[in-house]
Amino acid sequence: MEKFPEWLNATLASDASSGEGVLPNNILPLQPNSLVVGPAYVALMSQNDNLSVRKVLENLPEPGTVLVIAGGSTSHMATLGGLMALQMQNGGIAGLVTDGLVRDSREIREMNFPVWCRGVTPTAPKKNGPAIVGGTVSIGGKVIRDGDLVIADDDGVVIWPQERIAELLARAEARLKQDNERLARLQKQKR
Repeated sequence: MEKFPEWLNATLASDASSGEGVLPNNILPLQPNSLVVGPAYVALMSQNDNLSVRKVLENLPEPGTVLVIAGGSTSHMATLGGLMALQMQNGGIAGLVTDGLVRDSREIREMNFPVWCRGVTPTAPKKNGPAIVGGTVSIGGKVIRDGDLVIADDDGVVIWPQERIAELLARAEARLKQDNERLARLQKQKR
């Protein structure tokens, strides 16, 4: 799996892509100081139903992958809870991004499994399906495909198309250099 620079964050990712690929700002980290950068592996859940998540757990993607579960934007039941999060973490999944809700939030925070979600609920989901795993999904009108790069931190979630990763990484690095030069000038101006 490709290693990405430690300085890469959602702000620089957004700047590099001119705001393209930024997921809706109601998808927030479950705990502060979370950061994950890795390739997406997508699944589509049915409303109030997480059979697709169970299917992912039966055949885990490559370690370091960020699981992106779409289809939960109107669900009032959880996409997953603490046990599934632990199973994901044990299987090498780097983090989870979903437009749905999660439960067992304290347990998930205590295990330091990075999760970005719409909110929390105590309600368990159904498991009837249909379950769609892999391919392409959409969250907030933004298309996410297997292999696209997910950059998520306290500021939000940005998706880079896989065919543009090298270009956008170069843009992000140029922006970081500009920001660091500006910071140095501003620090010299302190009185």
